[in-house]
Amino acid sequence: MALYDDFETDISFKYLEKIVKNLESPLCILGGWAVYFTVNEHFEKEWGRKYIGSKDIDLGFYIEKDLERDKLINTEFGRSITRLKELGFQPLGFRFFKDIKRETGEDLTLEQSRKTLLYNIFQIYVDPIVNNIHPSFKEIFGFKPIDEPLLSLVFQDEKNRTEIEEFNKLLWLPKPAILLATKINALPTRTKDEKLIKDICDIYALSWYSGEEFNQIKSEILAILPNFNNLNLRDLQSTEVLKKAGIGLGINAELIKTVLKGLLE
Repeated sequence: MALYDDFETDISFKYLEKIVKNLESPLCILGGWAVYFTVNEHFEKEWGRKYIGSKDIDLGFYIEKDLERDKLINTEFGRSITRLKELGFQPLGFRFFKDIKRETGEDLTLEQSRKTLLYNIFQIYVDPIVNNIHPSFKEIFGFKPIDEPLLSLVFQDEKNRTEIEEFNKLLWLPKPAILLATKINALPTRTKDEKLIKDICDIYALSWYSGEEFNQIKSEILAILPNFNNLNLRDLQSTEVLKKAGIGLGINAELIKTVLKGLLE
């Protein structure tokens, strides 16, 4: 049984392309799509099928800590928020969304959504993520975005990112160890739902199919997160999550357990 509905990941990929083509380049991609671009070639070579896509779109932005308040609106983050709204994405807390009609795949306006049955609506989310929260975010943009301090590594040193060309645009991806570290950081906030299962799938895939040696990745993670709470990983080895992750990837759950165990040794 697939972890995600193909319709949902196909729609997400379609809008990822649209967003990439409409925002400034290079654009930093995080989350599930960053994992997909990082591991898909090697995963597909071994298993004969593509790696799991993502339902959400995560974008990374760099904000200088001492940036003057008046300059915040004209950062890449500020310009991207304006463009997302122009593309029809609506703000919802710290993220943006768009309603899609499942039957046809067409965009729905807010008025159309009100007249459409809930089962026939798929919501696609875009999460703008920053390396640090500027004190004027709420005042200027009306919300505080998600922050991921490890993004600073990606923007400040080219050795910490991979550059790829996708949709005829330059994209930045965090190096596998940094992307893996963000997944490990997210585990304490996950309940035992599909997001947690997807995180476990991604941790396994990044550890084994990124094209980099496992021991090298493990060494880099310890350098990035010297005090990370590895009990988050250890506890998961005795739950049903591994079985669900195995089903989602179409592989034996013991393979995932072995990789998680290797990260802890």
